Amino acid sequence: MSAPDPYRPPAAPVADRERPRGSPVKGMMFGVLVDLGGSFAAAIAMSFAYGIWLAASGMAPGEIEEALTQRDPGSAFSLFAYAVGTGFSWLGGYVCARTAKETELKCAGVVATVSSVTGLLLSMDQPLELNLALLLLTVGAVMLGGWIGQQRNRRQDGPS
Repeated sequence: MSAPDPYRPPAAPVADRERPRGSPVKGMMFGVLVDLGGSFAAAIAMSFAYGIWLAASGMAPGEIEEALTQRDPGSAFSLFAYAVGTGFSWLGGYVCARTAKETELKCAGVVATVSSVTGLLLSMDQPLELNLALLLLTVGAVMLGGWIGQQRNRRQDGPS
């Protein structure tokens, strides 16, 4: 018996496996959890670190409490907190799109809506201009993350 011809195609049927479908509902849930949960956890960690820094600089406990509860929206701490929150909004949109794998931008729009409404409800005491700016920043970041996730899904799946 001779050796099989190495240049002959295999006799068994060969096909690419179908990529698993995504889940838009899971994508939206994970996106909201990443955005809101990450922003909340980061806010707690940053407030804790800022409180320690204020205490180390000799501030009295009453002054520290006031500094943490009555923050100036234009302070370096607030601007850093806005940047971190925007980063988690971007990540939430990206996670949503990568998990959903279909209708990514619609799903990211839902995440942006939930995140924006939650943010507005939690910051009712802030000036209207600041709330509008943060609303636009949140929606833009989530949608950008969703768009980048959609592009990544398309590159990974290849041309359809």
